[in-house]
Amino acid sequence: MRLFLSFLTLAALLLPGAGRAADLTIDAASSFLVDATINGHAVRLRVDPAASGYIILNPETVARIGLRPSMLRSATRIGPVRLTGSSKVAEVAIGGVTGDRRLVWIDRPAVEGADGLIGPADMPYDRVIFTLGAPRGGEATAVLPMEFARGAGLSFPRRLGEDVVRIQFSLIKPESMATAGAGALIAAAHGGGWIGEVREQPIEFGVSRPVRAMWLERPVDLGYFQFRQFLVRTGDHRGNLDLPPEPDADPDEVVVTGGSRQRAIFALKLGLDRLSQCSRLVWDNGTRRLTLNCTNLLPTRPPTP
Repeated sequence: MRLFLSFLTLAALLLPGAGRAADLTIDAASSFLVDATINGHAVRLRVDPAASGYIILNPETVARIGLRPSMLRSATRIGPVRLTGSSKVAEVAIGGVTGDRRLVWIDRPAVEGADGLIGPADMPYDRVIFTLGAPRGGEATAVLPMEFARGAGLSFPRRLGEDVVRIQFSLIKPESMATAGAGALIAAAHGGGWIGEVREQPIEFGVSRPVRAMWLERPVDLGYFQFRQFLVRTGDHRGNLDLPPEPDADPDEVVVTGGSRQRAIFALKLGLDRLSQCSRLVWDNGTRRLTLNCTNLLPTRPPTP
């Protein structure tokens, strides 16, 4: 998901760095929630490493705290589905630090069990520590330099040939998921094939899209952090790239596929199906690095569909 502001391209107003606190530790038992205020109204925001670079509010929260939209609109595209919304600059206080921030919302819920979403790079802390559980035997540490885009949030750039796959880490998504473009690149580089059939899967804001599970013969290695299975959004942002053929396809069969009108987007969001093997994730605002403490207990053969 990438959020845009229409009319103008603006960076959100960041909280002042001078009042930055040392660390924030949040855990899975609390659903990674943090207390904040917006224009003096108490809210609870869910912190996620894969959140957009804006604070995204649920429409019910917007109504409760009395926010009125500005002329600057927001929008997001989920495959072929385009959703429009609103934005507003308001006073936001987090961790004792107050500043003006631009908030965005769509007329659909963004997150369950919270008033909105925020990313760790938008918070006034030196480090944001996500505790998932107790340390496990055999854990390794991966330290990944991250890049930040205001509409998309934090991502790790993984180069494959001439293209770059943007990899994000989500503690909300139950399953890892890639665009069709990313799935095609990774499959070509790591021996990817299909397991199971196409099914509908919720993506964002209540929009569902067709997905299919992909298995890799050779895991992707991000430096002591590996993965080999994820869902692919088969109809979204493939460009002119080819996805793997059916495993039982007749080599003499001629198959005609429809052309793609969407440009290729190379994005992969790793979810709890992989991150549940981690004891903690640490975002460092100073070094702009994400540290993962995880095991690499990957299956050696694809599961039976």
